[in-house]
Parts: sequence; C-alpha cells; structure tokens
Amino acid sequence: MSSNNPSYKYIHGYQEVEQERLREQASVIENPIYDYIDFSGIENLLEIGSGVGAQTEILLRRWPQLSITGVEYEEKQIKKAFDNMSKLGYESDKVNFIHQDAKALSLSQQYDGAFICWVLEHVSEPVKVLKSMKPFLKNGAVVSITEVFNSTFYTYPIMPEIMDYWKLYNDFQVSIGGDPQVGARLGDLLEEAGYRDIQLRSGGFHLDSRQPEEKQKVFSYWKNLMSSGAPLLIEEGVVTEQQVLGMQLAMDKLRELPASVFYYRFIQATAYV
Repeated sequence: MSSNNPSYKYIHGYQEVEQERLREQASVIENPIYDYIDFSGIENLLEIGSGVGAQTEILLRRWPQLSITGVEYEEKQIKKAFDNMSKLGYESDKVNFIHQDAKALSLSQQYDGAFICWVLEHVSEPVKVLKSMKPFLKNGAVVSITEVFNSTFYTYPIMPEIMDYWKLYNDFQVSIGGDPQVGARLGDLLEEAGYRDIQLRSGGFHLDSRQPEEKQKVFSYWKNLMSSGAPLLIEEGVVTEQQVLGMQLAMDKLRELPASVFYYRFIQATAYV
C-alpha cells in the first residue's frame, strides 16, 4: 500500500480479522484472476502492495520458479506477511518484503515482471506508482494489474440496506483519496505511464440459482468485505452500527435465497515495458 500522507487511512483496517479476510479473499477469487495470468517465463517478480502475502502465496504456488519482492507501505502487514510465508516454508531466496512507498521506489535490482492486485484503488494519483516502478522493470517485462470497478456491483433482488451502505462505503473511499472505479481507468493510466501493448479484460462473477454453492460462498465473502470497512466508517460517522447490521442481515438473506443473483466485474490489465 502506498501513501505520502502520515495520516493515511485504509478503509479495510489492519485488525487481525482483516488480515485473515485478505487471505480468504485471495482463495475465493483466485481462479477468476489467475487463470488469465501467465508468469511461466518470469523469474524475478515485483509485487506492489503485497499486504499480508495473500496474493504472494498464490503466485508462488502457481509459479514455483518465481522469486518475489513484495513492496508494502504498512509495517504491520509486512510482519504478518513474513509470518505467513515462514509457515508455508518459503525462505528469503524465494520471497522478501520491503517497507517502501510505491510512489517513490528505491530498489536494488530490476525485475522481469510486476504484479498489482487490489492496490491502486487505495492510492491517490495511481499513475505515480506505475511510473515509479517502471525503471526497475527490464525491457520487455510483463505487468499484470487487477483492480476494482465497484459501480458494477448488483444483486437481485435489490436491497436498499445493501446498496445504500455500498454507496456510503465507496463515497468514503473517494473522500480519503482512493478510487473505487479505478479499474475502468487502467488503460489510460498505463498509457500515461509509458507502457506498451496494453490489453484489458473484464472478469468477475454472475451467479444465480445454477451455482448455489459458489453463490453462497461469494455472498459470504462480499458480506465480510463490506463489513471490513465498518469500524472506520462508524468511527468517522459515515454509518451507524444499525446500518452495518442491516447490511449484514440483508446479505445473509440474499445468500440463502435460491432466486438471488450476485453480479460484479473487475478489470485486468496486461502491459509491457
């Protein structure tokens, strides 16, 4: 995560429960993201916004040849990431995490690939991150970015308790310098930062009565995602505890409703140096 602001606010928080949610998120959404990424020819990978290592874990499992350097702004996340990797048996030759601002990188080597996932949504002026990492990528390096496009979130039936909360959640993210629609801008951001051969795709979920188990799993995950912002939203006076509970109960209702529908799209970009 990247910020020049010492009072930087991360909407999801850094509590232990949130650190575990990040790992759960990675497993729930793994296939829709990683089935469309190919790092088979990459040896040294730069991961921006590595957090607790949730994505790092998947990257190393899918491409065992990788050696990954993760850049993270929040020191608490780095400690958790090292703990997670150690428990999985990864040594320093396979993965390392460093504390830096991704807008002003100072790295000791160049990489033949870069990976960013769910990070630029939290960053003001995300193009600065893309420009900052470019000198540390070799000529021909591949860049893979996956980002949110939160206005695509839809459920059937529409529940005001959910959609009103979702609007407040996203509006607050904008107010603290983030962009919950940044996925839609990835092409322009990469173009401005000087990358080439930019390709975009839309991924995500469209789940209905035909996929009952996956739909229940994703509704549960999304409820946890929305709830993760609740402590800060309550603290800032954006929502009340009653509104949070109302959202959670509505999500539970949709999860158990056979005719309910869950829809959401994210955007993936691939580009080259």
